[in-house]
Amino acid sequence: MKDGAQKHPQGAISRAKALTQRAELAAVRLLPKSDVKDIKQLSKGTFLGCSDGYQWSGNTRVTLSDGVDGATAQKQIAVAAEKRGDDVSDDTVLTGDKRYSITTGQGVLLLVKVWDGGRALELNSASPCFDLPSDFDRPRTF
Repeated sequence: MKDGAQKHPQGAISRAKALTQRAELAAVRLLPKSDVKDIKQLSKGTFLGCSDGYQWSGNTRVTLSDGVDGATAQKQIAVAAEKRGDDVSDDTVLTGDKRYSITTGQGVLLLVKVWDGGRALELNSASPCFDLPSDFDRPRTF
């Protein structure tokens, strides 16, 4: 990706964004359709620094259907992701809640947390690292 990024930085960012947003939605599709009431994917994301340059970072929030337990839905995503070959781990955040970290086969990182008192899931994401020219003026959001 480095050569293309040097010649076409907007294209490198667009590819990273598209890959990451597809991974967010693919993770949501690991849940039964009947468990999902609404999906809100942010149209823009931000940039994070990484060892090889930058990552595009996004977010998707999933409102669960009435009666669906957030922790159960979160675990369903993690188990299904692991079955499809993704790397999955979990940790406990400062609030004491469980968070699953999923790295897809394409290198996208997804952090899956229970949100809104168990009525929703939040998926924070980061693309694989990509290079941008040093003189490229990164937009605040993309």
